[in-house]
Amino acid sequence: MKKNFVPYLLIVIGITLVATSIGLKIYSKNVESKLIHKFDKEIEDSINRNKNLKSNNKNLKNIEVKFKKVEHGREFAIIEIPSIDLKSVIVQGVNKEELRYYLGHFEDTALPGQEGNFCIAGHSSHIYNELLNELYKVSVGDKIIIKTLKKDFEYKINKKFVVEPSDVNVLKQDKSKKQMTIVTCTNNGAQRLIVQAELKK
Repeated sequence: MKKNFVPYLLIVIGITLVATSIGLKIYSKNVESKLIHKFDKEIEDSINRNKNLKSNNKNLKNIEVKFKKVEHGREFAIIEIPSIDLKSVIVQGVNKEELRYYLGHFEDTALPGQEGNFCIAGHSSHIYNELLNELYKVSVGDKIIIKTLKKDFEYKINKKFVVEPSDVNVLKQDKSKKQMTIVTCTNNGAQRLIVQAELKK
């Protein structure tokens, strides 16, 4: 009797694991979607304020974009990669909690549009949001749009390659360039897929 019970127990465990995985994905997507909606509204409000400011002061032309220090865990940009239909929020930090739901920014690297290397990371996970599962499909020449409260920035992909997890040279800061780097895992998780892009002038 006990032997006959084992297959049913295994089936129940399997169903529970699948249901849990699906539940986590749905929850993660809801968390991400709410923050995207919230930050989209903040960007829209910021654009309207800037328009009013410029209309009230016609002497304001090209003002240099300067970012204040971003608090850890705080959202500060939205990323869009049209070629793979990706839209997500970028938050400050790459700890487990940040990367569970969003893309994270390496805190010691440049911010959008700045000189240096704006570096972000995200999971290609089958457990949570699967944010960067399609990143391997991008091609050289594809565009990446970074939306902030200050300004939108457009980058053009110029490199895609794989490195070992220990290779941190991809985060190197070259102040003579304005580039960005996206880091995620390969399909088997053993290596890191790197996508790099240059700021469009």
